[in-house]
Amino acid sequence: MFKDKTKEEIIAEIKKYVEETPGFIKHNQIHFEDIGENYAKMYVDITKDSLNPSNIAHGGLIFGLADSVMGMAARTNGYNVVTISSDINYLKPGKGKRLTAVANALKVGRNTAVFRADIYTDENVLCATSTATYFFLKETE
Repeated sequence: MFKDKTKEEIIAEIKKYVEETPGFIKHNQIHFEDIGENYAKMYVDITKDSLNPSNIAHGGLIFGLADSVMGMAARTNGYNVVTISSDINYLKPGKGKRLTAVANALKVGRNTAVFRADIYTDENVLCATSTATYFFLKETE
């Protein structure tokens, strides 16, 4: 997908993908705020449809946001990626109007990468942390 492209072209394609491609990210209305090399920042607005029975953001929405932001940050390495493993720690309730996730690389290797995402409420309260390992889907010649 990204063969022979500059970092700027790769980032532009990732942004376009998130904004235009139907699927989980678009369905859940997850949006970009910022992206750079091995870094991404995305957000989701909390709506009545994204709440759990306790009236806070559903854990699945938070986990989906974390995986999405880390996956997009991993893609800045020039490859499509798939998640090998992931975990999340819910620290505080996901309350407010918006959740923002920030992803950074912990380690990038030849075939895999490990990322961490921190998810914040709109009052800048850290409500969850997540890590994931991604496999780079390298194109065949």
